[in-house]
Amino acid sequence: MKRRVGKRAAIWVALALGFASLGDDCDGDIVQDPTFRDWCGDTLCQWKLDAGHIAPVPTWNVDDLGVSFLDQGTQISQATTESGATCILFTSVANIDPAADMTIGVDFNSDGSIDYTAALGSTQWESVQTEITAPAAYQGITFFLTKGGTGTAILAEMRIQSSSGCTAQPPSITGLAFGEKCEADAGDTCATGLTCFGVSGDQLCSQCSDAVSCANGAVCSTRSVFFPSQCGPGQGLGASGDPCLVGTDCMSGTCKGAMPVALGEEAGPCDLDAALGDADPSNCQWYAARGGTCD
Repeated sequence: MKRRVGKRAAIWVALALGFASLGDDCDGDIVQDPTFRDWCGDTLCQWKLDAGHIAPVPTWNVDDLGVSFLDQGTQISQATTESGATCILFTSVANIDPAADMTIGVDFNSDGSIDYTAALGSTQWESVQTEITAPAAYQGITFFLTKGGTGTAILAEMRIQSSSGCTAQPPSITGLAFGEKCEADAGDTCATGLTCFGVSGDQLCSQCSDAVSCANGAVCSTRSVFFPSQCGPGQGLGASGDPCLVGTDCMSGTCKGAMPVALGEEAGPCDLDAALGDADPSNCQWYAARGGTCD
């Protein structure tokens, strides 16, 4: 970390997830701009302002700016393509009043569901760390920093790194959507009507599998190794409510809610409604997809 300041060692309460061997074998930052120095006008360049107001202010060093959460309800977030970290280390340096009620939230799969939340306790420029165990399978993580109260909350650093050595159980994630990463050995984690299928380590919540046949007699296949298995994809067989990626999967011709998920910086353009797979290998290359439902 760039700043190592503190009157004493302070450790977050790790809630039910626990922590172990903090800082052991860190593999690098997961988020961009963990020290809040990259500003685009009145907002951070790498962090999204979801609600409220923020401002650059001096930290423990008057020449070193951090971010102040000005209002109750102020929240910033950052979505990442991280999918390989098994243990995540959080290191913060901040000036947080007890009345600020600051929290960090973690959304594995970036599907809008917060899977882990922890309080950023009261501190005055002390280095605070915790580790959480990641789920066995996920694609992407979004991190949220939220001020729920009215007290002072100034962050000089929120470093989030891939680590190792976590021994606590990961957060329980169930109801995974069509196309989200899963792990069959972890139990029934996919939403009702879906099955976890694929090569170990690259399994996706799918409509069908070698063990689950298609009700309409269609062939179970996939457009890409990164896409979930479907019953006759592109053949217009999906009834209302069936999982889909594009309109041609549905009898109605309309698929609602499907979205591409970039797998890394090398991902190019992606239009799910255009030709996919062998029909146009350049479209949606290095993308996964989180499916929708047929209208």
